[in-house]
Amino acid sequence: MRIVFVILVLLNLLALASIRGWLGTPAPEGEPERLSNQLNPERIVLRPGGNASQHDAAAPTPATAESGDDRDAETPPAPTTPAIAAAAAPAAPQACTVIGALAESEADALMQTAIADKPGLRGERKSSSTPTAWWVRIPPNGGRDAAERRVAELRGQGVSDLFIVNDPGPNQYAISLGLFKTEAKAQQHLANLQAKRVRGASIASRTTAVHRIEVRGPASAVKALTSSPAVRRSGATISECTP
Repeated sequence: MRIVFVILVLLNLLALASIRGWLGTPAPEGEPERLSNQLNPERIVLRPGGNASQHDAAAPTPATAESGDDRDAETPPAPTTPAIAAAAAPAAPQACTVIGALAESEADALMQTAIADKPGLRGERKSSSTPTAWWVRIPPNGGRDAAERRVAELRGQGVSDLFIVNDPGPNQYAISLGLFKTEAKAQQHLANLQAKRVRGASIASRTTAVHRIEVRGPASAVKALTSSPAVRRSGATISECTP
């Protein structure tokens, strides 16, 4: 009996040690202990009809949150309201005007002052030779003595309106027979001289360089230029061109 009693005591002690975990990992003591042994227990939310494992699977991981932050950082900022208004503002209307019939000094003054002082204006200067008179004359043929002999001959043919050109140059000692504003008048006078058997007479045009400036830029600035005192005083002609 004593031996049996000792064996029962040893078995009870062995069972108690096993229950207390003295012999190794203790057996689970219930739901609270299981929850305390979970990793990150604060992330577990118990919901009716669901379980904690499903919630853990749906919860975003730190890596996922960080990748979302990175995408937000790479997203370009939206344009500000002033930038949108500037992009939507219509461009100022453009215009082109030709300021013509200018002398060389007038064209110089406009290019250097009136146009250069106005931002946004662009001026392009052009020039051309325009006939201003038609001259009926006999070209030089020899020196002054030859010209005087020819004048005497012309007077004998009934031509009285004439003179010898004495100015140095290619026309020195030419005989001038008349200067006309139109080519038709010059042709008529030449025909009258030929009817008097005057030989060697011809018509030469006298040209003058005429300058014009094509101005392009904002319509308001172009209009201000063409109505300025500098342009009005020059007596220039104003006409439109392609902007």
